[in-house]
Amino acid sequence: MDNKKNHKEKLKFLRRQRAAFVDQAREQIKISNNLFKKIKSQIKDQAMTIPQIAQAIEEPSSLVLVYVSGLKKFGLAVEKEKDGDYFKYQLSSTN
Repeated sequence: MDNKKNHKEKLKFLRRQRAAFVDQAREQIKISNNLFKKIKSQIKDQAMTIPQIAQAIEEPSSLVLVYVSGLKKFGLAVEKEKDGDYFKYQLSSTN
């Protein structure tokens, strides 16, 4: 019984110790999900370049590129025709 109580106390201590890290991770996930949602809403009905998406959602192009690359990697977005120096991206038709 004493061993069980000691184990519970250790778990409580670890939860308190890691609480800030867990909260920070949750906040980062919320930010990422929100950014994915913004990008997906922009390229849902029309193909857009990275700079166009970045301007529309008011985020840096470098950040938008990372997220669009992730969407492309997992088949959620497709590369369309080139517009000048930039490819256009649109949500894939399977979404």
